[in-house]
Amino acid sequence: MREALRTLELLGVIETHAGGGTFVRRVAPDDLVRPLHSLIARGHSVPDVIEFRGLIEPALAALAAARITEAQLAELREILAAQERKVAGGETYVEEDTRFHEIIGDAAKNELLTTMLAVIWDVLRASREQWLQTNQRAHTSLDAHRRIFDALARHDVEAARTASAEHIRAVGEGILKLLGGT
Repeated sequence: MREALRTLELLGVIETHAGGGTFVRRVAPDDLVRPLHSLIARGHSVPDVIEFRGLIEPALAALAAARITEAQLAELREILAAQERKVAGGETYVEEDTRFHEIIGDAAKNELLTTMLAVIWDVLRASREQWLQTNQRAHTSLDAHRRIFDALARHDVEAARTASAEHIRAVGEGILKLLGGT
């Protein structure tokens, strides 16, 4: 317990006053980016990071399904069209993939979750880029994005959660195989 409190204090999340107790500081999500990035990049295995992503992204997709705006749906529609063009041309679409997930995070309207997930995306950037290198994997990912988009457009919370969970599981398994993991 002391170790956990010490870590939280070093991260600036809590402050301890001698004889006065321990208190949670008012922290903006951006205040957590550097320490989280450092902890995740150095202290955890890729499978752990993928598992974390698998817990967070479906929750964000569910929130987004309930809160997404027409403007955000229109932007996702444009991104899907760009992804389709790139896949048809044999190109990768890493930027569009990242933006697709960012818009879903924005639509969820939970800055803390989105900030934490951005750290995960950054840590996994190279493996995500490698994952999208082949046309078959790009097609599979694009199909999953379409299912997520369809659920978001219907504002179907459970379908969005399920489609996102399936997508993250498939990508995570693929990344682990690419890296020679499980």
